[in-house]
Amino acid sequence: MVQTVSSKLVSVVVVCSNAKQHLPACLESLHRQNYPDVEVIAVDNGSTDGSREYIETAHPWVRIHATGANLGYGPANNAAFSIATGDYLVVLNPDTEVHPDFVTGLVEAIEQQEAGLATSRICLFNERGVINACGNEVHVTGIGYCRGLGEPVERFESGVQVASISGCAFMIRRDVLADIGGFDDDYFLYVEDTDLSIRANIAGHRIVYAPRSIVFHKYGLSMTPRKFFLVERNRRQTLLKNLRWGTLIALQPVMWMTGGLMWVYAIIHGPEYIRANFQAHAWIYRNWSLILTKRRHVQALRKVGDRDVMRLLSSTLPAGQVIGPGLLGRLAGLPMNLAYRLLTIPVRIVG
Repeated sequence: MVQTVSSKLVSVVVVCSNAKQHLPACLESLHRQNYPDVEVIAVDNGSTDGSREYIETAHPWVRIHATGANLGYGPANNAAFSIATGDYLVVLNPDTEVHPDFVTGLVEAIEQQEAGLATSRICLFNERGVINACGNEVHVTGIGYCRGLGEPVERFESGVQVASISGCAFMIRRDVLADIGGFDDDYFLYVEDTDLSIRANIAGHRIVYAPRSIVFHKYGLSMTPRKFFLVERNRRQTLLKNLRWGTLIALQPVMWMTGGLMWVYAIIHGPEYIRANFQAHAWIYRNWSLILTKRRHVQALRKVGDRDVMRLLSSTLPAGQVIGPGLLGRLAGLPMNLAYRLLTIPVRIVG
C-alpha cells in the first residue's frame, strides 16, 4: 500500500443522472484506491435508467442517496455533502475512471501545499496521454475554461496554484466547505465550479493542482441553447456576487465587449440561442434582490482584495475553446485577445 501523508476519512461523491453506462468503470476504479479510508456516496439524481438498482446489486459497498428528482449538479452534490462523514470531500463525475492514487494525490496536494482545495490531473478517456484539464483557468468576465486542454500530460508534472478547480474532479477540506458554503443551488448546472473557486479565493483559501491524482474523463465540448442560457446567466451572477463594486465598474468595457460577442454568437446560431440570451438577462433582472443577498454573504467572507483575486484570472481566452477549432478561430482570437488585454488594464489597477 502506498504511504500517505494522512489517514483522515475521505468522502467521494459521484452524482448520477442516468449515468448507468459509465458507472462500472468509475465505481470499480474507486474500489481500487490505495488510500486507506474512503467512503463513496452515489447520488441518484432522478435517474430513470436503473442506475440505483445497478449500484445496489453490483456495488453494495457504495452508499446511495436518492434525491427523487434531478436537482442539478451543484444541489445534488450539496445534498451528499450534508450526509458525508469525511474530513475531506471529493467530487467526481460519473463518466470517469480514476488511477489508484486518485484520492492519495489530492490529500497530499492539500496537506503538503497547505491548500483548501485541490483539483486532479484530468486526461481524455480515449487519449490518455492528452490533457482534458489541470484545473481551470478563469477569464475576467467569468468564463471558465480547461487549463492545458489538448496538451501532452508531460507538460503538467508540477503542482501549482490555479485559479479554479475543475468540477469534474476535486477535493475540498470540510472546514473550508463550512466557511464558504457549497455550490450555489440556483446555478443548476455550469459555472458552479468557477463560482465556488472565486469564493474560496476571496476567503483566502488556496486552490492547487494535484498532478499525482489522475482521472480519465469522457470529455466532449458542445453547446446547446439550454447550456448557453445557463452559462450566460451563471457567469454574470458569479461576477455580481463576488467582486467589489469598484471592480465591477472597471470591468464594464470588458463586459460590454463580451456581451456583444455573445449576441453575435446567438445571432449566428439562430432564434433558440437569441431567446436563451434574452432569458439569461431577464433572470438576472428578475432576481436582483436575491443576487444582492448572496453578495452580502460573500463579501462577509472576504479576506483577500480583488487585486489578488484578479492576479489569478486571465485576460485572454483560448480561441479553440470559445470560438472553435481551425483557422477562423485562430484569426478571430488574435484581435479579440488584444482587445481584452487592453480593456483589462484598468481592472487590474482598481482591483
